[in-house]
Amino acid sequence: MILDKDNQFSSAVQQYVQVYHNTVFHNISDYYNFMLSLSSKDRYGMWKKVSQFCSMDAKSCREYFHNTWCSQFYEPVASHRAEIKEIALQYYRPEEVMREFLRRYPNKQFGKHELQVAVSTICKRNKSVNSSVVIPSTDTFESNSLIVFEYMDIFQ
Repeated sequence: MILDKDNQFSSAVQQYVQVYHNTVFHNISDYYNFMLSLSSKDRYGMWKKVSQFCSMDAKSCREYFHNTWCSQFYEPVASHRAEIKEIALQYYRPEEVMREFLRRYPNKQFGKHELQVAVSTICKRNKSVNSSVVIPSTDTFESNSLIVFEYMDIFQ
């Protein structure tokens, strides 16, 4: 079912580019890169035009493009979750985790949104697991009692 929809959408993208931009490419990834390279002026009304070539409305075209169709051009993040978890144990902030992960794979393309969601989720889970409160076991608190917050960012 999705394969048919992908083929239909790919065909719609090809027709849109050929009709509205007088350009023909030999593979679908070139059409994808062309769509990404369009200026904001050229993108105006684009999804309405693409929808003329398929059985979706403009909003569905836009959502399908960003949420489903584009994923074929990126390496799946799910296959790297264990490595992201390992990196997240070394680096505290999600930005640092993403930077280190992308440094390890300079020749691979990852979906930015998919990677951000995975890193953010893993870092939040690590933070909640690693955060701990150590309170002395005495029944009365003295003025010099010690409370330790480990791995907690108090400024968030």
